[in-house]
Amino acid sequence: MAAEPFHLEWFGGPAEHHFRNARPLGDFDWESLDRTRYPEGLLTTAREVWTGIAISEYVAIAAFAEVVSALTAARAPLDLIGMTSDFLADEVRHVELASRVVMQLGGAVPKPLDTARLTPLLAPGLTPFERANELALRVGCVAEVFASATAVPIMRETTHGLVKAVYQSILRDEARHSRFGSLYFEWAGDRLSPAERERLGAVTLDALTPYAGLWRSNIGLDDQPSEWGSFDAHELGWIEPSRYVPLAKSVVSEQIVPPLRAIGIAIDAAELEVLLTS
Repeated sequence: MAAEPFHLEWFGGPAEHHFRNARPLGDFDWESLDRTRYPEGLLTTAREVWTGIAISEYVAIAAFAEVVSALTAARAPLDLIGMTSDFLADEVRHVELASRVVMQLGGAVPKPLDTARLTPLLAPGLTPFERANELALRVGCVAEVFASATAVPIMRETTHGLVKAVYQSILRDEARHSRFGSLYFEWAGDRLSPAERERLGAVTLDALTPYAGLWRSNIGLDDQPSEWGSFDAHELGWIEPSRYVPLAKSVVSEQIVPPLRAIGIAIDAAELEVLLTS
């Protein structure tokens, strides 16, 4: 299936009523974000950022659905399965919040999304336990930790009240999500064979490889373009490339890799160095 432009639908009626009972939207002053105040270049950048956030959160819905299925097949503890299944509704609400910000900014920028490839492609022949291990690592120990740890400093510097409130609401949930990986391996750790720990080390490097594109694409870019005038880029939830690149790398080297090594998942130091310096 070819990638198609990212878009969303809202059904309303009983579905909306049930979802609102489970996850109230919250009290946000959407009209306070007046896009007519901002230069077009800043708006375009902000729309790109928030469209990207909406897509990332949409992908997270599918990722956690896959994780829940894998946990169930691996006979993980019932309360761990229940905790993780609750994250699905969180991610749906995050998509809604990010999308509402984008609408206030003038609408999403066109971005393709291949809905047939929303979840990690795992090697065939894995046992249910190996499959759960890999998904817990890719989603819980890498993707969720990276998303949360890079967003917190950006949220702290965001100056528009609405945008900051949306970040804060999402990150309150992400603080729980980013604990999933460590909780999973607290249960699974003693069951990991030396060969499985070695395999998961290679999986970690594979899961981290796409993130290298973030610092490759941002190296050498200007910070705030001069045509934005006196407007503060931080107002709409954007951080300068010269600051984002070291932030992203430090999250990998300081917050993702050390906890995995602490539980015996061997990550090749030389390959990691190449990844971080490429």
